[in-house]
Amino acid sequence: MDEDMNMDATGYGLQPAFQLQPALNQPVNTGDPNRKQLDLVFVQDCTGSQGTYISSATKNIESICAHIFESGKLQSPEDLRVGLVAFRDHPPQDHTYITKNFGFSSDISQVHKNLSTLYASGGGDGPEAVTAALAEALNMDWRQYASKMVVLIADAPPHGIGEYGDGFDEGSPDGNDPLQLARLMAQRGITLFFVACEPALSGYSFATDFYQALTSITSGLMLPLLTADLLTHAIVGSVLENLDMERLVREVGHAVAQRILGNNESVDDVARELHEKLLLRNESTKKVVIESIYKESDEAKHNVAVFTQAHSLEEARPLLKRVHGTRFTDKYLQARHSLSRSAYSSPYTTAPRSPPGSPARAPIVPASPPRKVVTDFAAFGAPKTASVFGTAVASTPFSLAGGKAAFGGMRVGPPKSAFDDDDEEEDDGRQKVELREDSISLDQARRIAMQSAWRSARA
Repeated sequence: MDEDMNMDATGYGLQPAFQLQPALNQPVNTGDPNRKQLDLVFVQDCTGSQGTYISSATKNIESICAHIFESGKLQSPEDLRVGLVAFRDHPPQDHTYITKNFGFSSDISQVHKNLSTLYASGGGDGPEAVTAALAEALNMDWRQYASKMVVLIADAPPHGIGEYGDGFDEGSPDGNDPLQLARLMAQRGITLFFVACEPALSGYSFATDFYQALTSITSGLMLPLLTADLLTHAIVGSVLENLDMERLVREVGHAVAQRILGNNESVDDVARELHEKLLLRNESTKKVVIESIYKESDEAKHNVAVFTQAHSLEEARPLLKRVHGTRFTDKYLQARHSLSRSAYSSPYTTAPRSPPGSPARAPIVPASPPRKVVTDFAAFGAPKTASVFGTAVASTPFSLAGGKAAFGGMRVGPPKSAFDDDDEEEDDGRQKVELREDSISLDQARRIAMQSAWRSARA
């Protein structure tokens, strides 16, 4: 989001959402307001380029849920419900299915079985049925008092954002608009996190900017991954951060929303004051950190602002600007070049499908090497040698030491933790992920303010 933008309710796209008609299916489960509960939905692209991500999710879903349950301090298996929506594309681009909605379940073995039925195939043109899948997720039977979270995993945009060769250039054939769906999610307290499967996604003209805006609307995060090896780490870290954010939204949300909607104060001003007050009381939160691979540009900032503020894709498309040159940072490009020279000896991620007429894609980045994470936390009595993430770990990826939890080992900011087993290693250029526990950030305070305003707008 451009820091110079007017950050009042209208500037954030809140006002158009007030005019939307509510979806037909309202949440039917109330849940228990006195218990910590989580409804988590995975929305998985199942087209031809997504094999490694489907495999990673299937292999690790039980460990993912075990870590969420333990680290999130849930009390009963019923406190965690996991939903699954798979998608491909609309005919004639794909003739298998548009979406498959498996619903919610607290039986994680059943979720594993559902994931096991999925495989990557087809897809047709570049854009996919993302909008139809988001509509399915929005209209699931969310519990009223549960924390609500969607994790979308994809390497392609929805139809209708202006990509070359789009078989449905006017938008999703079902008539839904993803910007409007995102605002309805925000109103209902559903936070969207997007796992951007790179470098495939940035081969499109506007997809990166679109998803940055979509997650911003719901006060979620965009998580660019170069390999499916890091999917588990990104998911668990995002969920634990979101649970911390939800706790604060419930505590301060009403007062914050009154300031923004009732007193017409700017989101930015309220967020700054909220941040200061939370720091004074030594409020700490978890934060998932994935080093950015994206280069900043005026065109990209402009596009994110356009998507965020536009009422619909039709309104946004004529205002978009093409980003010239690469979207990736020099550091990432140098690392990719270095790794590609030795790629013959490394496992690859599945090659992405290029959109028709699109420029040639960058070389595929090899998967990250196994890394051991040292921790004293046990996860459901798993043996200390259990291979939880496909790499040798000691029970769980989170070692809350030195004010942060390192898993995957990315170093950004603070020095290395003494609990990492490879401190002597230099940065090898591979992407890494980290979960920190530290003082709340201004960005998190802004997300709390936005979530509070959206939820009160619906009431």
